[in-house]
Amino acid sequence: MVELSRSIDVDPLDRVGQVSGLASLALRFTLLGLLVLAIVVAAAHRRPWTAFPSVSRLACAAVAGLATGMTAGGLVVALRGTSWPLYADHGDSGRLAEWAGSLLAGGNVPAFYPPAALYMIAWLAELTGSTPAHALKMLQVLGTALFGPVAYLSWRLLLPPPWALCIGLVGALPLIDPYKPYVTVVLVALLPVVIRFLQVLRGVSGTSWSRIALYGMGFGSVTGFFLLSYSGWFVWSALGVVVATLLVFPWRTGVLRGLGLLGATGAVFAAIAGPHLVALLGASGTEKDRYFSFDTFVEPAYIAMWRSDLPGEPGPWPPPGELAGVGLFTVLLVVGAGIAVALGRRHTAVLALCCCMASAWLLRFWFASQMYETQTVQLYPRTTQQILYCLLLLSGFGVYLTVQRFDLAWNRQLLAGSAPTIGVLCAMLLFALSAGSSVPDRYMPRADNSAGQLAYVSQMVRQEDGRCPAYSRPDRCATGRPGGSRRPVPARTRRTSRSS
Repeated sequence: MVELSRSIDVDPLDRVGQVSGLASLALRFTLLGLLVLAIVVAAAHRRPWTAFPSVSRLACAAVAGLATGMTAGGLVVALRGTSWPLYADHGDSGRLAEWAGSLLAGGNVPAFYPPAALYMIAWLAELTGSTPAHALKMLQVLGTALFGPVAYLSWRLLLPPPWALCIGLVGALPLIDPYKPYVTVVLVALLPVVIRFLQVLRGVSGTSWSRIALYGMGFGSVTGFFLLSYSGWFVWSALGVVVATLLVFPWRTGVLRGLGLLGATGAVFAAIAGPHLVALLGASGTEKDRYFSFDTFVEPAYIAMWRSDLPGEPGPWPPPGELAGVGLFTVLLVVGAGIAVALGRRHTAVLALCCCMASAWLLRFWFASQMYETQTVQLYPRTTQQILYCLLLLSGFGVYLTVQRFDLAWNRQLLAGSAPTIGVLCAMLLFALSAGSSVPDRYMPRADNSAGQLAYVSQMVRQEDGRCPAYSRPDRCATGRPGGSRRPVPARTRRTSRSS
């Protein structure tokens, strides 16, 4: 999808060109989606059906890739004609490119900022012979494209392919953020990894010591890399993970093996992410987040939609709710979560999701309640993403457990039969098509203080080689300073960069 999007020849600053570009993306998506369905249907009607399980697994993975590949293709269209990433050399983009440039020059980066993304930008710049800013553009496109596959593969640790596609992809797509995709992809992958770890811990009494060591190395390495990529989700989830660990720990049957798994995982985690974690703890008393975005003025219990913290007027926010100020979407989330708890309160996934969600709620209200006294935000609006993700996953597990409880024959057919799997693929292709058109449309260049402002600035700032972007008029092409440093922007579009 990303490669095909490069052949779309439209003016991204013209609204007609934007709509034509989105339609061209949708056409390519539809043709590829129909091809996937045709292969699955052909495998379903071929006897014997030995090939169908493998074909259906690959089809589910393909749909996950198509979903966010379309979004990444939309980003390619929005940034057509410019080498800048979203927001050019302003805000977070300018700062990330500047820090990556410092790495390339042999310098250091702030110890408190997750270093994985900075090293990735520097590596891409060195590999391709480009500037850090252009490498950041590549990271934004590739990170957005890989968002769906990462979500799907993470949930394949726990669920069969159709359920991993439905629960994992539906829960992940509302969180996709092309501006800094590495932030939310950590959240999307972290929770299923945590759940898998808790499952292993719960049954560790029958596990050999050699396998415990391998589990410790695997979980410690993955979670250590996640912390180096973005640490915020560890803050919001830490209390819940501790409580869930205490609840599933094999106190009666495998205390020593349980402690061995925790010790091995913790040792590998500390070896990989320990220095950064120490730097984070050391900076916690000095680094203050004083960026009061629009969502810090919204009633703190609203979590049904993540709009991002970009500037601009969002209109009535939260949107008017139908039931005592609560929207029907939130009601459905609450019902789904209630069903999951009712049917699976001892299920490891339900237990872990509830604990992590409760942890995020508590810290959200704590930091928000201290906001007036301390005049700091401490990133608490980011908990919206985690709480929404947990509720979507719990609703998905509510459906999953309902099917398991009340219709075991249909559930077996979903795992091995053709008709339900084809139905799931059709539904998910339609959902992915709608989401894959809606998300990139928000990032199409427009000067209205929306997410489109990010791409608009990229199209209006003179490139690092001194040339104007291909579709901007020379009289409107502003001069930026080389090296990725940020230039002043008008007061109505100015955005304070967050440091973590």
